[in-house]
Amino acid sequence: MPYIKVINGVMQEFNAAGVNTGKVSGIGLNAHAYLERRQWSATAPLAPEVEHPDYSTDLPYLAANGFKYIQVMVAPFNGKLADGTGYQVWDYVVGAPRFATDNTVVDLRIQDKYWKAVQALLDYALANGIGIIACPFWNPFAVPELVGEAGATGATPDEHDAAARAALANPQSKTRHYMRAFAKAFAQRYSNHAGIAAWMAAQELMAIAKIDLTTTREIIQETAQALRDNDALGRMISSGNAGIPAYIPHQGTLEQYIAETLPLINPDPVDCICENLFLNNEYVSSAMNSSADLPADFVSSSLAYLQVMQRAAHALGKPYYLGSFCLSKEQETALQDTERQDNLHALLSAIRRTGVQLACYWAWNAGKTMERAGLNLVETPGYSNKRKAVWDALRGQDAMRPAPPKPCFGVTKTLQFKPGLLLTVPSSVRYESADFSLSYCIRQQDFSSTVALAQAFIAHQANKKGWVLLTQDIKTFLYLFNGVGDNGLGANSNGHGLKVDIPNRWFRCTYTVKHDGRISLYVDDFLMYQSLQNMAPPFLNATGTPLVIGRAVHAQEQGAPAWQLSDVILYDRVLTPKEVYDYGQYGIVHRPVGRWKLDGNLEDSSGFGNHASTADGLTYVNV
Repeated sequence: MPYIKVINGVMQEFNAAGVNTGKVSGIGLNAHAYLERRQWSATAPLAPEVEHPDYSTDLPYLAANGFKYIQVMVAPFNGKLADGTGYQVWDYVVGAPRFATDNTVVDLRIQDKYWKAVQALLDYALANGIGIIACPFWNPFAVPELVGEAGATGATPDEHDAAARAALANPQSKTRHYMRAFAKAFAQRYSNHAGIAAWMAAQELMAIAKIDLTTTREIIQETAQALRDNDALGRMISSGNAGIPAYIPHQGTLEQYIAETLPLINPDPVDCICENLFLNNEYVSSAMNSSADLPADFVSSSLAYLQVMQRAAHALGKPYYLGSFCLSKEQETALQDTERQDNLHALLSAIRRTGVQLACYWAWNAGKTMERAGLNLVETPGYSNKRKAVWDALRGQDAMRPAPPKPCFGVTKTLQFKPGLLLTVPSSVRYESADFSLSYCIRQQDFSSTVALAQAFIAHQANKKGWVLLTQDIKTFLYLFNGVGDNGLGANSNGHGLKVDIPNRWFRCTYTVKHDGRISLYVDDFLMYQSLQNMAPPFLNATGTPLVIGRAVHAQEQGAPAWQLSDVILYDRVLTPKEVYDYGQYGIVHRPVGRWKLDGNLEDSSGFGNHASTADGLTYVNV
C-alpha cells in the first residue's frame, strides 16, 4: 500500500489514497524472484514449497512483522544459454516483439497472461499494505537475447556476451528501442497502481553485463525518463544498484567512486543514490581499495562509510538508498559471527544513526539456490533455514526507527533575538576545558545583507584566547584562538553545511573541539564537517571569562536580522557521535556543564545553576 515520492531530497511515504503519511523510515527486503518462482502465473501453486516460495504465503506474514517495502523483478531474469536453450526466457513470459527495418518497435505483443501475473502480485501487495519496488530490467542480457542481438546461433559464451554488450551500447539497436518501449508500456499500465512503491531503472548493468559507465548512464537515464513521463503518481526512481560491481581485486578508489561514478550513474530523473553493500565487504562498501585515496575522515567501518555516502548523496541533492545488503553464512562463519551478528547490528545502528531512510536486505525467501549460497533468509512459523539470528537483528532494536526528531526538546517557547540582545552567563571553571562541545538549536529568519561581515554570536573569549561562534548572513562557524596575535582557526567555511543553510528552518548544530584545535560539526545529528589539521600553537581556552550569547548591532548592517535560539548546551569534553545522536533522537543530554533552554527564562538547567542575565527586554515566542 505505501509508495514513495522524493520531495526536496527526502523520501516521503504516501498511502493508497495519495495522502502523505510522513518520512520513509525502515528496513525492506529483496524477494526478487516471486513471479519467477510461481512460473509467471497469476495463479498460486496449490502447495508452496521451500524451493518455490510464494508471495500469497509470505506477504501477510511480512506485513504482520512490520515490513512495508519489497524489491521484486517484474520481468524474466534467466536468459538463454549458449546453445539457445533456457528457462522461462523473455519471449515465452512476456512476448516476442515486431520491429520495423529501422529497428523501431512496431508491436510489443505483450501477452495478457504476463500482465495478469504482474497485476496479481501488485493487487495482493496492495491488499496487505506492502509496496513493491519494481524492476523491469533485472538481467541486462535478457533483451538482447529476445531480439536476436546476442550473437549468432552456436555462438560461444564470450561471443554471446560481446554481441549483447554491443547491442546495449548502441542507442539505435533493437535492444535499446525495445527497452524504451517496454519501460513506457509498463509504466503506463501501472501508472496509478499504488501497489508499486518505487521503480528501479535497471539492475546489475555493470556487474553482469560489464558495460561501461557511459552506456550504463544512458540506459538508466532513458529508462528513468520513460518511467517518470508515464507515472501519474511520480514515484521514486532508483538506479537499481548498477554502479558497484564487486570486483576482486577492487578497481578504482572511493574518491573516484564519489566524484565520478555516483553522479554519472544517478542522473536525473533518478531520485536517489542507490548502492549495494555486498557480497565481499563485511558491511563496508565493495568500492573500497586497500590503497585507495580515501577521504581524510574515513575509517574502515560501516558508520564512517555511511557518513561519507550520506555527504556524497547530499552534495547531489538526493537521498541515499541502500538497495541491498547482506553477508553470506560463509562470511559470518569466517567472522565467527553467526549467532551474535555483531557486524549486522553495527550496520543497522549505523543506518539508523546516519539517517538512511530505507535499506533492503538480500534475500528474503528466494528458494534453495540462495539457501545453498548461504544468502537466503526465511524465518516463518512453518520453516527455518537457520538464519534466525539475522531475522531477529532485522526486527530488533537496532533496526527500529524513532520518530523524526523535534527541533527543541522539552522546549515550548523560545527566545526571539535581534542585534543588541546579549545574554551574559557568569564565568565558571567548568567552561575552561580545552576539550569542549557546544550544542544549540537555531532558526534564522531575516538576516543581514552586509557581505563578508562575521560577528560574534556565542562567545567565550578574552585576551586572544578562547573561542567564538561567528555568524555571517545565515551561516555560523566556530573560530578558535591560540593566544598568538590574531591567529585562529575557522572551523567550517561552509556554515551549517552549505545546502542546508535554509531560512526559517530549525537546525540542531553541535560543535566538538579537541584541545589541539580539531573541530567536528554535526547538523541534525549528521556529521557535516571535520577539520583536517590542528592548531600550532594549540588552542587555549579562556579563564575567568563569562559566556556571552547574542550579538551586538553593527554600523554597516543593512536589513533587520532576527533569529530564534533555544537549548544552548555546553560540555567540558568532546561528545561522541552516539551522544550527539542520543540528544537529537531522544532528547538525552549526557553530563552538560551548562544548559540554557531559553524557554521562558534564562535559567541554567544543568544542575549547576549558573543562570544567564540581560539588561534588555526579552521576547519569547512559541516553538
